[in-house]
Amino acid sequence: MNKEQYLANKEKQRKNFEEVQRRKICLNCRRSENSCLCSEIKSFDTATRFVLLMHPMEAKKEKVGTGRLTKASLKNSQVIMGIDFSHDKEVNELINDPNNICYVMYPGKNAVNISEEKFSYDKEKRLVVFIIDATWPCAKKMMKLSNNLLDLPRVCFTPTKRSRFEIKHQPMEYCLSTIESVHYFLDDLQKQGIENLQGEHEGLLNTLDALVQYQLHCENDPDRQTYRRNAHTPYEKRRKSVKWKTRTLFVD
Repeated sequence: MNKEQYLANKEKQRKNFEEVQRRKICLNCRRSENSCLCSEIKSFDTATRFVLLMHPMEAKKEKVGTGRLTKASLKNSQVIMGIDFSHDKEVNELINDPNNICYVMYPGKNAVNISEEKFSYDKEKRLVVFIIDATWPCAKKMMKLSNNLLDLPRVCFTPTKRSRFEIKHQPMEYCLSTIESVHYFLDDLQKQGIENLQGEHEGLLNTLDALVQYQLHCENDPDRQTYRRNAHTPYEKRRKSVKWKTRTLFVD
């Protein structure tokens, strides 16, 4: 192949690449349009302001994370991406606003367990709850680095049901996905009379169920080319993964 042929092939490849339509992303749930779950999301309002502090890897690489679905379900919420929030403008504005009373949802010896004790705070102020949306190792690092979060009082709850996020292997007992954590936290807030949701928060679990069922459907579809194991395998030799069936389910 001479230089002219090489350059001609490179130009042809460039044009072909430009002609390929990029995967369209739903701006609400942040999933591809083919896997969009917005039809399953029933957004609702809460008295509590939820702020999801999302690790960059969760935002950019995690394909089945529930943080974005949680944000899409809660009208009174926002997502802030980062690792060290010590000098984050948005976070510090929320913390320093005299009209807010801020907590971070994170376990700890001094955390207020709203499943077991009365949750008392200044009702004249807006309740703001920060939620770490990351894997447990990343969440620990985020808390360790963020001095402003370390200074906040902590709040937690006691989960009583098994996690429904069957496609994810939880690292230990009592670990929940973000969307489940918010659901059970709201459940306890409603029991204490802080929220008046009339069952609307049950939609969070319905959305999670829809996500799980979609992923399992994809896993069992031998015609899907999205998995590398099947990309160059003849149809008759393709096999469906059963890895998800052997994963241990934990009480979360």
